[in-house]
This record gives sequence, C-alpha cells and structure tokens, in this order.
Amino acid sequence: MKTMTGEERKNKLKDDIKVFVAKLAFLREKRQLIIFCAILLVVAALLVSINWYLFDRLENYQIGMPSKRVYLALTSARYEDRAATLELRQRAASRIIDVMVQDEKIASEVSRRLELLKDGSYQQLFNEPLLRIFGKQSEESRKAIVGSAVEIGRKVQNQSTDREQQTALIWKYLKESALTQSERNIAFQMLDVVLNPSLQSDGEMVQKLREDVASQIPSVIKEIHTGSVLVQKGQVVTPSLAKLLASQGYPDAAFPWKHLIFILGVIAVWSFWPVWIAGGLREKLSLREWVYIAVVISVVWTLEVVFARFGGYSMAVLGLTGWLCLTLPVSLSFHVIFGGGVVSVIIAYGTNPGIVCLGCILAAVSASVGRVLFIDPPNHRITIWRNLFFLGLCLGAASIGIHWGLGLYFNYNLILATILFSAVWGTIVIALLPLWENIFDILSPLRLLELSHPSQPLIKRLQMEAPGTYNHVLMVATLAEAAADRLHMNDLLVRAGAYYHDIGKLKNPQYFVENQRPGKNIHDRLPPTLSGSLLISHVREGLEIAQQTNLPKALRCFISEHHGTTLQRYFYEKAKALGENVTEEQFRYPGPRPQSRETALVMLADSVEAAVKGRNKPFADGKELSDFIIQVIRSKVEAQQLNDVDFTMREMSLVAEAFMEVLRSTYHSREVKNIEEIIKEAKLKRGEQVDDVTARDMGAALLQSGDGEEEKEKKEEDK
Repeated sequence: MKTMTGEERKNKLKDDIKVFVAKLAFLREKRQLIIFCAILLVVAALLVSINWYLFDRLENYQIGMPSKRVYLALTSARYEDRAATLELRQRAASRIIDVMVQDEKIASEVSRRLELLKDGSYQQLFNEPLLRIFGKQSEESRKAIVGSAVEIGRKVQNQSTDREQQTALIWKYLKESALTQSERNIAFQMLDVVLNPSLQSDGEMVQKLREDVASQIPSVIKEIHTGSVLVQKGQVVTPSLAKLLASQGYPDAAFPWKHLIFILGVIAVWSFWPVWIAGGLREKLSLREWVYIAVVISVVWTLEVVFARFGGYSMAVLGLTGWLCLTLPVSLSFHVIFGGGVVSVIIAYGTNPGIVCLGCILAAVSASVGRVLFIDPPNHRITIWRNLFFLGLCLGAASIGIHWGLGLYFNYNLILATILFSAVWGTIVIALLPLWENIFDILSPLRLLELSHPSQPLIKRLQMEAPGTYNHVLMVATLAEAAADRLHMNDLLVRAGAYYHDIGKLKNPQYFVENQRPGKNIHDRLPPTLSGSLLISHVREGLEIAQQTNLPKALRCFISEHHGTTLQRYFYEKAKALGENVTEEQFRYPGPRPQSRETALVMLADSVEAAVKGRNKPFADGKELSDFIIQVIRSKVEAQQLNDVDFTMREMSLVAEAFMEVLRSTYHSREVKNIEEIIKEAKLKRGEQVDDVTARDMGAALLQSGDGEEEKEKKEEDK
C-alpha cells in the first residue's frame, strides 16, 4: 500500500473541503425546497399523530371488542362473506360420515359359503354340534331355515363392518321372517359361521371426499350499498368485519403507521412539483413567500381535520384557492391548490379509493374555476366573498355528481353543508388575508388598492410637500398601467409601484425640477457634482422612507430599480465642460437594473413622462410624438437597462403604442381663438359696425389683469 506524503495529504484535505463547501452551496440553493417540504412533512405527521391520540385510538374499532359507533358503507361494493362461506362448506362436509371399502377376499369367501349352504354342503361349513341340532329338525323346517339363512345372508354380506353390527342386522331380518324362535336360533348360528364383515372404514378417503364436497360449495358473495349499516353500535368486531371496515377506509384503533408513511411519501414527492413550476416563473419567489405557502397549506389541512371531526367534507380547498389565487402567480397557484387539496382529503378522511378520487376531482375543479374567477384581480372584499361562494356552490354541485356517479354515500345534508361552508370559507379568507399580508409581506389586490388610495400617508405627503412630484407619479402610473393592460400584467402592482417610486424626493423636493417655479432652477447655482449627487440620492432616501413606513418589499423594488444604473448625462457633461475631473460612476444611479417586467415598465413610463415634459416645444403631430417615445425607449434598451427582463420586440411596440395613446389625449393642443376675432366675427354677422377701440380696451384690460397677477406672484417670491 502506497504511503501518502505530507503534501499529498494537504492537497487531499483541500479537495475534501472544496467538495464539502460545494455541497453546502447546493443546500443553500435548494433550501427553499427543503424548508417548504420540511414544514409540510412535520405538520402532516403532527396532524395524523394528534388526531389518532385524541380521537381515533379512543373511538375506532378493535377486533374482538364491541363497536363504539355505527359504521355505514361509504361506497357500494361486493365482497366475500368468508364466515358464511366457511359455515356452508363445513355443513356440507359434515354430511360425509364415513367411507366404507369392501374387502374383496372376504366378500368372495362369504359368497362361496352361501353357495355351499344353498347347495346343502353342510359338512364343509358347520361343526358337529350344530349339524346334530340341525339334523333333528323336520325336512320342512330344515328347508325353511336354509332358505331364510341364504336370503338373509345375501342381504347382510356387504352391509356390516364388525360382528356387532352384523349380529344386529341378522336378528333384524330374522324377526321379520316366518321362522319360529327355535328355527331363528339355528339360522342365526349358521349365518354367524357363514358371514364375515367385509366392509372397512377408510379415513383418508373420508377426508378427501369431505374436501371435494366443500370445494364444490360456491363462495357467499354479499353486496353492500352506499349508506347501508356495516357494523351496529355495540356489535363485536370480528376479523372479517374489520377487514370490511378497512376496505371502506375506516381506520382501526392502532396507530396508522401505513397511513402516515403513505402521506409523508406523497408530500415528499409532490413538494418537488410546485418548486419545479416556480423555477420557470419570470419572478422568483423568496424564501419568505415559500414559508407563507407552507403555512397557508398547513392551516388549511388543520381546519380540514378539525371540520372532519364534525362530519362531512368541509371544502377546505376553498380557503387554499382564495388565499393563493390572490397572492401568487396564477400559473403556480393552480398546482399548489391541486396538490394541497388532494393531500388534505387524504389526511382528514383516509385512503379510501372513492374518497381520494373525490378529493382529486374537487381539487382540480377548485384550482381551475378559481384560476378563472381570480384572473382579473378583484377590487372589493365583497367580490372576493362572492367569487368564493360561487366556487363553493360549484364544488358542491360537482361533489353531488361525483357521489352519485361513484356510488358514494351522501344525504341531503350535503347541500346544506355546501352552502354553509361556502359562506364560512369566504369569510375566513377575507378575515385572515390581512394577517398573511402583514406577517409575510405579501401583496393581495386589496392591499394594492389600499396602498394606491390618495389617503395613504406617503401619497398625502407628496400632495402637500412635493405637488410637482405627485403630478409626475400620477402621470407615470397612468402610462404604466395602460401598458400593463396591453401586456396582461398585474396593473394594480404597476400602479402602486409608480405611486411610490419617487417618495425619496420628499427629503429635498425643491431640488427636483417638477417642484420648482418656471425659470427658477436651483441647480443653476450649484456645482454639477453636487447636483448629480442630490438627484441620485433620492433613490437611497426613498428606500429609507420605505423601510421606516414598512412599505412592502415588492414596492421597494420600484424605488431602487426605476432608474436602474443610468447615467445623469446632463450634469456629467456639464461637469466635464467646466473642466472638473469626474468619472461616469459619480453620476450613475446605484441600481440595480429592473429585475421584473413591472419595474421595467415603470422605468420606461418614468423616462418617457419626464422627457415629454422636459421638451421645450410642443409636438407638431402624432408621428413626432410617437418617434420621440420610441427614441426614449430605445435609449434605455441601448443603455442595457432592460437586459434582465424578457420584453419582446412586439411587447415593446405595444408599450410604445399605449404611451402614445395616453400622451396624445393628455397633451393635446389647448389653443383657442382670440377673443377679439370672435367679437369681430359676431358683429359682422349681425351687420354692426366693428369698434376697434372696445376690442383693444378689452385686450388691454386682460393684459393688465395678467400683469397684476405676475406682479403679485413676484412680490410673494421676493417675500
């Protein structure tokens, strides 16, 4: 064996450390899956264990013990009643008492002796004393004795297995004969010599014959119908009844190891599915969002188990549908709702095939219909409740149809339960939604609407402290929302993000041109380096304000990404023109570049709105405006600010069209005809003489009024 040198050991140790570090890195990358799966496994194990400890071990059946409740058939089925079958077969087999086998040698000898007796060869058969007694009888008596003996001998020769039985048969027939008693005694002695039992019992043949007879009895097949009573309360549970109850999905009082292992296996395999689906989404979910999904699923499973104790399917998948459709991407929510709904049924109601089939179909219906109902974000709580109530009615109708089609047990209480649980789950979803929003920092349509309301503190501050910025964000929100509608994106998120993207300007609103009076630009008196630093700092200050006011993380991305890493080219070029030794990095926003389609859309809307307002002359026509918008968008593309989002060329053209429509309707021409020309035209139409002095005086008065307003404004500025 080769001995390793010190250098080789050191290199091997380094390699081992690298492999270990690589494994840790892999675990960090997959920690979302690990944590998500671990939470679900722990919750499922706890639910099964607690449910067994508190209820099942005390209430469920045990073999050999009286049943503590009535068990009804959940599904129609045919089964073999083994106890009844065994009883019938034992009864048939018991009819075979014995199998008698004839000894041919003895039978042949008896036949020979009977022939000798018939032929009168008495000397070869009987001893001397019997011959003397027989010889003393009259001729007629001897003939009668021999005739009866031969006749009785032929009847008895193959009907006895021992001497005792043979004697009884001989005397039976002798008593029926016409012989006298003395003649019967002589006939008996003669038959006792001639006859010898020839039948023997065959035990092996008896057992085989009994088995053959039992096997010919068909099995007793019984048919149970849905809702029929399987076991009455107080009835002793036999092994066959226990097997029947187990086939219907009823657990026994023993700890359900098999059930638990099956559930954990299903969860472990299924948990890879939504994580794999989420890997293909444009916007990746954070660990906090995965924990939120696991917690919501756990709550739904728990409530399903709790409601199951009161009897009936509670449609807990409604809660899962409401919460996840309102807070997750639609493509991911479908898979989570389907898998979570199926597992909830298995945990609460067992693995009866009919029940599992019911759970699969209802989970698929809930995920599909919920996806349609919530594809357009609802803007009122009553809309959410109404959608969930309607979805509950759909599930109830599907449940009744499935019960009828699969032959599952149900009664009319199912209709009442459907209405009740539909209303209850709609209320629970709305009641707990704010809790999920605050704990896990998620955004539902309702929260986005609340954050977009003008009464929000930050928006009110913009109105009062930075009115120009407020008007700017309103216009950016209008542009971005119009484009989001064209691209079928989350317009509520885009609008809320646009409202808050410039809240950093609240720190120093006077440094931003939209909050300055015309002709008064504070940056004309500041060094370009300082001006650039002041403008760039509104991103950092916006994030600080967002953190202080607990603004959702999703909206903070709009603050940090709406400028990306673009360059403050105006002040950079100004600094260079003044001979300052500067670099581009001093005038570049910290970024990052937009990481989602929504933040990228707000960046484009922000740039277009600022560029259009900063233009000093109006647009000649729509084409010029369209070319201008396209040029602004192209500048962002060329600056590589959109490299991290997947906008296609067609989508970019749709964005430009949406911007064009909004700006064309907003910045249309407001030119009106001169009042003097209108007065002149009116007088000429009436045939009156035109008084130029009056018109001039009116115009002068208007000018004087305007000068007065300007003078007033100037005094206020000086003050």
